[in-house]
Amino acid sequence: MRKFFLLVSFLLLLVSNQLSAQATSPYSRFGLGSIRSDVFSTNQAMGGISAGYSSTLGINHANPASYSEIAWTTFEVGANLNGNTLRSKDSSYNAFSGGVNHLAIGTPILRGKMGLSFGLLPFSNVNYNFVQTFTDTTKFNSGKGSLYQFYIGTAYKWKGLSLGINAGYVFGKLDYTKGFEFTDSLGLLNVRNASAMRVNGFIYNIGLQYKTRIKKRTNENGLRSDINFTAGVYGASAVKLTTTTDAYWQRYYYQNQNAVTVLDEPDSSVNKKGKINLPMHFGAGFTIGNETWWIAGVDFRYQNWKKYTTPLNNGSLGDSWRISLGAGIVPNIESKSFLSRVQYKLGGYYGKSEIIYAGNHLSEFGGTLGLSIPVKFNPIYREAARFNLTAEIGSRAPADKNLIRENYYRITFGFTLNNQWFIRRKFD
Repeated sequence: MRKFFLLVSFLLLLVSNQLSAQATSPYSRFGLGSIRSDVFSTNQAMGGISAGYSSTLGINHANPASYSEIAWTTFEVGANLNGNTLRSKDSSYNAFSGGVNHLAIGTPILRGKMGLSFGLLPFSNVNYNFVQTFTDTTKFNSGKGSLYQFYIGTAYKWKGLSLGINAGYVFGKLDYTKGFEFTDSLGLLNVRNASAMRVNGFIYNIGLQYKTRIKKRTNENGLRSDINFTAGVYGASAVKLTTTTDAYWQRYYYQNQNAVTVLDEPDSSVNKKGKINLPMHFGAGFTIGNETWWIAGVDFRYQNWKKYTTPLNNGSLGDSWRISLGAGIVPNIESKSFLSRVQYKLGGYYGKSEIIYAGNHLSEFGGTLGLSIPVKFNPIYREAARFNLTAEIGSRAPADKNLIRENYYRITFGFTLNNQWFIRRKFD
């Protein structure tokens, strides 16, 4: 099982450069692009709830306070397939892509008190290309690139209160191009502006969770009577990311259909240093139940994107917020029936994106549905594995019906392997 997991992880890493981009979205030209969710596959099917969620067998990166609950060494890998449908008043466009969602490891340091996690996941994606054709002029605008983050985090629990922190490093490159091309009859030179921005810097996230048992476990009902209430908060203040930008304006013409001749560069700059102000964010929520029976929760997340600044000044942003609801149920984890041991999940969310376009603050809403399928459980070797499958459908929509509406579809796959390390032998 461990060899299989390592093989899957290696293959996903091998193709991550080719598959890391999200499906094409014209709205990814704003800010840092399409911000990727920091919620892993275990939670995504429950609407993305995370503030009050913790697990002994899973990793909840969004709230690092949850790491104190990790009981077994845990490997997680996730990937997704994405589809976008862009609709305007007169046309529509479909795009598809896929990518690695996350690679992460979690392990207990002091079982039941302290845990550790580290991993790699995408931070944001830029991927768009649109062209407007007029009688004698063509206007084009395109962008591509990705930012990633490597993180390491830890948490400590005292009685029912857990405190955790993630420290992350963001890195990557974003490329933008825009310009005009003219027909030969006008006798004008084509012009384009290209910018390449390399981003790097440290980020952090602090979390707090309080867990209490509402109904204690009894011998008669086993795990099914253990009902917990967990409340959590997490967040971070604004941080500065460092940017290095290469930019130029060019005037050019075509010698033939494919060969470009650059006449001059009226303006250019190389290795220009700058700063991105990544704004503060916080989240809060709670869950009630037991992950081996039923669990339900609510989350609220907010980020002050009005305070976002960048050297490229690519669009004004608004504050984003989201309310998420989710639930999951395992019919009977002690049953011999396979279907009774599967966890069935359902969720939904509604909120406002950070994108403001043509005076419209875009709404975001969607629903999720998923399964957490037990693949293996071996109590002798202290090993378990699960496969998580999530289907999500959502929409990013302006109030003005004449503007572009973006519907997205996403299938997320996650594989979790649990193993207990450093077991003290009773016999030599």
